[in-house]
Amino acid sequence: MKDKIKLVIFDMDGLMVDTESICIKAWDKVFNNYKIKVEKEFYFEIIGSSAKVLEEKIKHRKILKDNLKFEDILNVQRKEAANIVEKEGITKKEGIDELLGYLENKGIKKAVASSSFRTKVNKFLTITGLIDKFDYIVAGDEVKDSKPAPDLYLNVIEKFGIDNQNIIILEDSKNGLTAAKRAGLEKRIYIPDIVILSSEEEKNLVYKKFNNLLEVKEKLEKNKDTL
Repeated sequence: MKDKIKLVIFDMDGLMVDTESICIKAWDKVFNNYKIKVEKEFYFEIIGSSAKVLEEKIKHRKILKDNLKFEDILNVQRKEAANIVEKEGITKKEGIDELLGYLENKGIKKAVASSSFRTKVNKFLTITGLIDKFDYIVAGDEVKDSKPAPDLYLNVIEKFGIDNQNIIILEDSKNGLTAAKRAGLEKRIYIPDIVILSSEEEKNLVYKKFNNLLEVKEKLEKNKDTL
């Protein structure tokens, strides 16, 4: 069958593991400590962004005062996020184990394309017991430009050499879906987390939408590995 799925590419933050709430909580603490005022919507805007894109957004808003550098607050945010994980732990998203088990049994390749740094990806996937479940992992600091640029997805496509029509991607953010679209991937699956796309964004970026990863597994099973 022409469109039978042979490769599934996963985002990590907010898609497989519940990290986006941790990210926002850490940024909120950093901004409060430095007396930086930002709107609630700004947190949603930066979800799924690489450090480079995040820096551009923060500098564009001109919220850094008193010679405060982006690198300084980024390092503090990462420490805050690590402290939260240490104290509160980190949980897997609904359906990730079932979906990975199904793909493994069917011989469908599994890859991770995450904007996060490799050290963070390895740490979080290790904590949640997911690190050995994938055939390939690429992180944001291993490509020239991270999401919303297409580099991460192009890297995975090149690695496997599988036709785009036989690939699905799983994302929860606008940046991730945009990256996949720019990489020429049509089957872009949207699993909403903290950031909710507008109806217009869904129309432009989303192939299919599911409430959780368990629904994706059930749909693949029902459709004999097609979507």
